Amino acid sequence: MCAIEVNNLSFAYSDGRVVLSDISFSVCTGETFLIAGPSGSGKTTLCHILCGIIPHAIKGNLKGEITVIDINPAKADLPQTSLRIGMVFQDADSQLICTTVEDELAFGLENLCWSPEEIRSRVEELIEEFGFDTLRHVNPTRLSTGEKKLLTIAAVLAPSPPILVLDEPMRDLDSDGRKLVQTAIRKQQENGCTVIIAEHDLKKVPHADRWIQLDQY
Repeated sequence: MCAIEVNNLSFAYSDGRVVLSDISFSVCTGETFLIAGPSGSGKTTLCHILCGIIPHAIKGNLKGEITVIDINPAKADLPQTSLRIGMVFQDADSQLICTTVEDELAFGLENLCWSPEEIRSRVEELIEEFGFDTLRHVNPTRLSTGEKKLLTIAAVLAPSPPILVLDEPMRDLDSDGRKLVQTAIRKQQENGCTVIIAEHDLKKVPHADRWIQLDQY
């Protein structure tokens, strides 16, 4: 069963810069799929397309067919897409906006109009799963780089999307941070989550079932 199907995908930014040209691939439910390629090859752009950030928030000329579970993220609204696929950006600081870890975990659920009781229950689950009990009232700016990345993963997973996209998840992490993030990724894999990792350094990816290679256009 396919979680993602992409056919003849091409994309150029509004300034005319072509980044992706005639790409086709599929991702099976529950597998770990690697998007490899050097810097500038379009890995982040492809992730943004899969999550609907392109074309909703970032404009350009998008062609081709994209299916994420049962929707086309280019046509569905972002909240609808976020229930199916969540993305963790390269820079954790750009994705953290609240003043406590607890509030960060609740923020997305509040925007999805979950009830207060449902939010409290889900936040407690995430705090236990990701080991944030002693950090729940800490401002995310005071966390280590690895803890920040772990928090972004937990926040993206708050509404339980079945697909997780990670854009260079080991970027700027020390050995302790890498262990935190690798453990979190491994747990999601074991739980049957479909995991997509964009990475230029293949040594940083411990496991992938299949992969595609993007070249600079």
